[in-house]
Amino acid sequence: MARAANPNLKQQLADAATEIFATHGLAAARVSDITDRAGTSKGAFYLHFESKEAAYLEIARTFLDRLLSLLGCQGDVLCDPAAPDHLEREVAADREFMDFLWQHRRPLAMVLDGAVGTPYASMQDEFIDSVLRHMRSSIHLHQRTYPHLVNIIDPELAATMATGIVFMYARRIIREHRPPFAVEHLIAFRALLASGNSLVGELAASSATSVVPAHPAVGSSTP
Repeated sequence: MARAANPNLKQQLADAATEIFATHGLAAARVSDITDRAGTSKGAFYLHFESKEAAYLEIARTFLDRLLSLLGCQGDVLCDPAAPDHLEREVAADREFMDFLWQHRRPLAMVLDGAVGTPYASMQDEFIDSVLRHMRSSIHLHQRTYPHLVNIIDPELAATMATGIVFMYARRIIREHRPPFAVEHLIAFRALLASGNSLVGELAASSATSVVPAHPAVGSSTP
């Protein structure tokens, strides 16, 4: 009697491939590494993927599509910049976004570092461009609510700065065992955009995670 096909085998192979690509990179990865980790045969692998490159591309594309979907949903939530709780909703969206990156740090590592030296290295650029488009849209919403920003900061510069924060912490996420305090920096950045330094302390205090205390000012008598 023939053994029933495993309906979860493709996902098992994808999970194994994600770990191998994130750890060793696409160039060094072997199909046998993936199948050994998944506990199956090369024949089973080739039933689901044409090659290791095809597996990488499908996994990376799935991750980026989910990222775009999340950012798109957040854009819908943030579409009313005049709402009194708009800044708080942006902070909540930042938390959701950074949590998504933390929960998906292995495919994130695969996208940021796993394709170095291959034709798929542009996946990193797609990640950055996705975040930049989202930040650019968010900054434009800010300017509709706070018109003074037009004369204070160039929107493209602000979007690039926010994207830089995300990218810096994305790289930390793939190396560390605990989530970094990325959200607190985004909170401070958004608060400064909204109405200056006065909101930073208030929003940071409402954060569910701790914030490193500020150092005393130079020349302060505080010990």
